[in-house]
Amino acid sequence: MTRADVEFSFDEAVRTMGVTPERLEKMIAEGKVVTVQAGGRTLIPRSSILEYFGGVSALLPRDKKKLAAKKDE
Repeated sequence: MTRADVEFSFDEAVRTMGVTPERLEKMIAEGKVVTVQAGGRTLIPRSSILEYFGGVSALLPRDKKKLAAKKDE
């Protein structure tokens, strides 16, 4: 198995992504996180978790506003 083939169980994905189980269920239902079936188990591919992190910002909303205001100056 290569690194790109790594798949996470639901609980592993919750811990890795730092979200609640309810939030992950919602993201899956909305199609924001992809799942695959393997041997009767639902797994979350590493690529789906990486896509999630690609859309996450480390800035707080107030800091985003400050940064945007500085760009407009």
